[in-house]
Amino acid sequence: MTLSVDHIHHLDRHLVSEGEDHRSMALWVPSERVAVHRIDAPTAPQRKWSELIPWILEDRLLQPVEDMHFVIGAVTGEDDQKQVDVTVISKQDMLEWLRIADNASVIPSALVPDYFALPYEEGRISMVWREGAFLVRDAAGSGFSASPALAWSLVRRLIDAADIAPRLSISVPDETLVPEDLLEEADINAADIDWQFCEYPLSANLLSGEFASTATRQASSGSWLSTAALFILALVLGFGYLQVSNAQLEETVADLERQVSSGFGNVFSGKKAQPEKVRVSGELLLANLFKQRESLEAPGIRALVGLEKFMTACNCDLESLSVNDTEIQLELKNASKLKVATLKVPGFKVSSKKVGEITSINLLGVDKS
Repeated sequence: MTLSVDHIHHLDRHLVSEGEDHRSMALWVPSERVAVHRIDAPTAPQRKWSELIPWILEDRLLQPVEDMHFVIGAVTGEDDQKQVDVTVISKQDMLEWLRIADNASVIPSALVPDYFALPYEEGRISMVWREGAFLVRDAAGSGFSASPALAWSLVRRLIDAADIAPRLSISVPDETLVPEDLLEEADINAADIDWQFCEYPLSANLLSGEFASTATRQASSGSWLSTAALFILALVLGFGYLQVSNAQLEETVADLERQVSSGFGNVFSGKKAQPEKVRVSGELLLANLFKQRESLEAPGIRALVGLEKFMTACNCDLESLSVNDTEIQLELKNASKLKVATLKVPGFKVSSKKVGEITSINLLGVDKS
C-alpha cells in the first residue's frame, strides 16, 4: 500500500522499484530548521504583505532576506491589536527537502513542521522525545524543537507566563530525562509518534510562493506520462468499441434485409426484390393490384363473369364477341343446349336471336337511375 504521509527522515525505509512512477505524499519536516515569528499585522493591504513582511523581519534573521522562504500564517487578535505568525525557513533547506523527496520518487503535496504531529489540547503542553531532542507543541499553531536543556527552559517560561499553569504531557523513553520540578505535575508515557497516521494541518504547509509552483511542476511532469497513457488507452478502447459495434450493426442490418426480402416474397407470391428496392417494387405491385380490382368492377367484366356458368355447360363455340360500355354481343355455334330464357345477368337486359347455325345473344346495360 502506498502511504500518503510520513516523515522525510523515513523515506529511505520505503522500497522504490526501478522505473516506478513518482507518488504524492505529505511530509513532516524537522522543526529545528523552522522558525516562527509573531509580529504586529502590517497596516498595508494584505495582498502586499508577502513583499513587506520579509523586510520587517530582516533585523531578526541571521541570513539575508533573499535566502529565506516566508510563509504567512493566520491573523490573530482584533482591530489595532492584530498579529500574524510568519514561518521562516532557509531556501536551501527547502531545496534539500525537495531533493530528498525526489530521490525517493515522492512528489510532496505538503511540507509540515513535525511538531504539528503532536496532539493539541487547550491548557496542555505536549512533549515528545525524538532522536536526542524534544518536540514541543504549546498551542494550536505554535511549537518548536530543541535540545533537552533548552526545551526544559522554554517550557518553564511558558508555564510561568500562563495565568493558569498548563498541564504537561511528556512522551520520553526514560523518566530520568525529566527534571524533578516538572516530574510531579507531568503525565509521563513512553509512546512514540506514528508519523504515517498523524493528521497534518494544511494551513501549516510550507509549500507556498515559489516552492508551491515547483511542487506543481514536479507533479505535472510526474503525471504527464500516466495521463498520456490513459488517453491513448481510452482512444484504443473507444476504437475497439466502435469496431465491435459496427460489426454488430452490419450483422443486424443483414438480418433485417433477409427478413424484408423473405416477407416481400410471401406478400407478393413469386416476386423478388433487392432490399434497397423493396419499397419501390411493393408500391408498383400494389398500384397494379388496385388497377386490376377497378377493372374487375367494370360492368362489362361483371357481365362476362356472370356468363361464365352458362357458357361452361353449353358446349357451344364462340364465334365473336363485341363489348362496349353499355352493350355486349356474342355469336355462338352449337348453342342448342343453351337456355337463354333462364340467362339473367345483374344490370343487363338479355335478349337472343338465332339465324341459321348462329345464335346471337345481346346484353344491354340497364340504367338504374
